[in-house]
Amino acid sequence: MIQTLLFILLLGVTGWFAWKGYGRVWRNIRLGKAEKIGGHAAERWRNVLLVALGQQKMFKNWLPAFLHLFIYVAFLITQIELIEIFVDGLSGSHRFFASALGGFYTFVISFIEVLSVLAFIATIIFLARRNLLRIPRFRKPEMKGWPFRDANLILLGEIILIVGIFSMNGADTVLQTRGLEHY
Repeated sequence: MIQTLLFILLLGVTGWFAWKGYGRVWRNIRLGKAEKIGGHAAERWRNVLLVALGQQKMFKNWLPAFLHLFIYVAFLITQIELIEIFVDGLSGSHRFFASALGGFYTFVISFIEVLSVLAFIATIIFLARRNLLRIPRFRKPEMKGWPFRDANLILLGEIILIVGIFSMNGADTVLQTRGLEHY
């Protein structure tokens, strides 16, 4: 019971900080002026998706595009596991969806693990490319300062997230093998 209350308290505090940050972003977005946008909607959506998935230039070289795909898909699918963490924390249960989904649950968790390994490898490669190799595109003046640091922070955050998932699932496996009561 105390664990559930602590989880709710921490979730509330974190939610408050997130709400404040999102509010600041929302206010800044609202500073923009309305603008009539013309042209083909399909072409505009294509450009939005290409920019959202990295950069349009990236798709000229298949390897970085493929590595980015590992990171994006792993991040999106990991959100399923995050939902379960919230449900477990709020309900005081453990692996809430496991009994309802049965073997499919094991498949999803295993798939997340495989994607996480691929995302981890891709993230290490991206960090090495940005910081060790002398790629001209990363040495341009517009890439100095915040853009360079922002990319590194995102990649380091990805590594922390992946290590957290591995640690959580590894600890969970150890607890299962010890035959504790809630397993």
